[in-house]
Amino acid sequence: MIKCFLSHSSKDKDFVRTVASGLRKEIRIFDEQTFEKGMSPAEEIINGLDDTTLFVLFLSDSALNSEWVKKEIRLAKTKVDEGRIQRIYPIIIDNIDYTDERIPLWMKDGFNIQPIKKAKVAVRKINARLREIAFNTHPTLKERQKIYVGRNDKTTNVEQRFDDFDKPTPIVFVASGLNHIGRKSFIKNALSKSSAIRDSYEFPVIQMETTDSIEDFILKVDDLGLADVGEIKNLMTTSISDKIDISLRLIESIIEEKERILIEDKGSIIQSDSSVVSWFVDIVDRIKSSEHLTFCIASQFRGNKSFSNRNPEYYFEEIPELNIHERRGLLKRYSEFKGLELNREDLKFISELLSGYPEQVLFAVDSISDTSLFAVKKDPHLIREYADDKARVVIESFAKDEKKLSFLYFLAKFEFISYEFLFSLVDEKEFYPTTQAFINMSVCDQLGVNNDYIRVNQVVQDYISRSRFGTSSEYDSILDKHIRKFISEYSDDNRDLSEYIFSIQEAIKSGQDIDNRILVPSYFVKTIKSLYVKGGSSNYKEAVKLADRVLDNSQYMHESVIEHILFMKCQSLARLHDKDFFGAVRKIKEPESSFLHGFYFRVTRQRKRAIDSYMRVLERRPNDQRAKGELVLLYLQNDEYELALGLAKSVYERQKNNPINANNYLNCLFYKDKNNVDKGVVEEIIEKLKSNPAQRSQEIYCSAKAKALAKFDNRVEEAFEVIEKGILDFPDIKYPVLTLCDLSIQYRKLDKLEYAIGVLEQTDSPKSQTYSSFIRYKATYLALTNRLDEGIQLCKQKLRELTSQELEQLFEKLGQYQR
Repeated sequence: MIKCFLSHSSKDKDFVRTVASGLRKEIRIFDEQTFEKGMSPAEEIINGLDDTTLFVLFLSDSALNSEWVKKEIRLAKTKVDEGRIQRIYPIIIDNIDYTDERIPLWMKDGFNIQPIKKAKVAVRKINARLREIAFNTHPTLKERQKIYVGRNDKTTNVEQRFDDFDKPTPIVFVASGLNHIGRKSFIKNALSKSSAIRDSYEFPVIQMETTDSIEDFILKVDDLGLADVGEIKNLMTTSISDKIDISLRLIESIIEEKERILIEDKGSIIQSDSSVVSWFVDIVDRIKSSEHLTFCIASQFRGNKSFSNRNPEYYFEEIPELNIHERRGLLKRYSEFKGLELNREDLKFISELLSGYPEQVLFAVDSISDTSLFAVKKDPHLIREYADDKARVVIESFAKDEKKLSFLYFLAKFEFISYEFLFSLVDEKEFYPTTQAFINMSVCDQLGVNNDYIRVNQVVQDYISRSRFGTSSEYDSILDKHIRKFISEYSDDNRDLSEYIFSIQEAIKSGQDIDNRILVPSYFVKTIKSLYVKGGSSNYKEAVKLADRVLDNSQYMHESVIEHILFMKCQSLARLHDKDFFGAVRKIKEPESSFLHGFYFRVTRQRKRAIDSYMRVLERRPNDQRAKGELVLLYLQNDEYELALGLAKSVYERQKNNPINANNYLNCLFYKDKNNVDKGVVEEIIEKLKSNPAQRSQEIYCSAKAKALAKFDNRVEEAFEVIEKGILDFPDIKYPVLTLCDLSIQYRKLDKLEYAIGVLEQTDSPKSQTYSSFIRYKATYLALTNRLDEGIQLCKQKLRELTSQELEQLFEKLGQYQR
């Protein structure tokens, strides 16, 4: 067993006795409590040190003058060197200095000796050292404590905030969410990962009830014993300013001890309207210059983000329930820790019982460990009820407000719902304040890039669903009217995602005969597509998050809806070059899986693998126009124009109104000798593009027109005027710039090529689709300006996806450009 020897002077016995009383009796070695009467003190010291793991030395003037203490120090040092004592922990308990010449040199050099003059602080520090030793001696103890899964984005936010030197260090860190959702665990894990606290650190904790105020705060902080401000009395007759002064004296002592207080707040500090109570603001305002994280608050209510933006000494994070992937991760890790061998099907069965509380996962695994997997499978309701009991508390908090309760049941019908759709069904003026109250209480949270969607916390939603709480007849009538109208007007492409998903679910469940086209999630795809088309990693990531939210609870969705959502998710992951793509795509059936693999390899510029993937699609589905279109792009990138031409023509003739198909076919024709091209076909395609008012058609028309003027009519200067105007008309589109590069190289307009490369240099990144083209154009410019070696080196560094053979072909082409 780990033992702790308390070495001290007899004059310091009262202080050490108080410390000893705060340690577990069976681990402490303290003379008057553990040394046997009648035994020689020297013999007992030796026996005690033989059993010691941690040697705590209470340094004081009297201790440094004590022969007994000196002897204990010498013996302890010998046993540490022999490996029989794991650690020495010296602390100063009176007014001596760590430089005191009586302190052994090896101790001064090897330890950060700090003064600790409060017994309760000493107890906490000693317990922390004991915990560190226990972690080292019994690694499973640390492993158990460090089993923490999920909230990775939130944890990263905390790390970034604490590493942001452009902002002051937070004084107050608030994690809000439902009770038992893991707020305190999140705080500790995030701060540990941020290196703000050690893994072994344990917070001093106080609870603040809804009705508590500054008087309760003072008494509870004082009761921690971390500060000594003398006797506190007559608080009810003390002015608020004097109470703040008392609070400050308490808190300043805590800051001096480098401690932090964890507050379990039930609405006293962060109030139900998300504001911070004024007396706490006054306290924080007067200690913020310390730049010491002092308060960590596990709050029932969300803090107001606009307040923290104005006051950077506050940092707020909302903690949602564990999503389905986080639940599965925690279930797997904890079951492995407990030595359980659960197969994939067992893990899947248990995970489907979980709602999102971390404690529910631990309860499920402990139940299997304590009884058996068979017993848990026989009575799975016990695991569900664990979460239901906690969700019931949330529901019962609205028991006296039937209007709010009914509205919550109504919101719980939706996986998520946009504010726009919601307030087309109910009165915004009446119900918007209620939605905000639900958000402040963490009963609901918001989704979307601009928080456009609201959803009920899944723990609460699952409980409502299983309890079969119905909506009032008023809401039933609203929904029935909406669904009937939706079915009769399904061709309206302007409906938003949440409306579509909900309406499809309800129509399917009611067994109504619906046109197959209504099952294609066009509205969902439209919403995701809008993020996807905007481009940029933040929009792609948001598209993935939105898809995951729906897929996590897809049991009531039609198969076609799920397939479309998965497809869009995989495309977004591919755009991000995210390796999670390969896990997600496994859920897609062939040949769609091969198509998506091809897409991933194309956007990551692995052209050979992309071509192989698309060929697999055509083996299964010979007329797949999408795969043919993708192959056209790849063949064009490989300068394999003859291979591209036949496919491009085939795809174009099947869908002549698609501007992408038209563009690909034209590019194939532009690379042929003009004497072998039917100019009438080129003019027909260009006119079709011109007549299409869509921006994409107009941008492609601009490039096509410029190329045609130069190639077929030899009107080169006019071609440059057209494309340069296109660059001005479409400043956010890169393709006119690429066309300018092509024309500039073809007609040796080096000034125009230099300009175009400069534009691409400002906008391209290694993950962008045009990056490879940009590098080739830049290398060509270098070759044209007699810097071939620089161009070759640039390609070697930046075009690592090319094979050695492909690079040699590129270098040969570059050599032809050199003057």
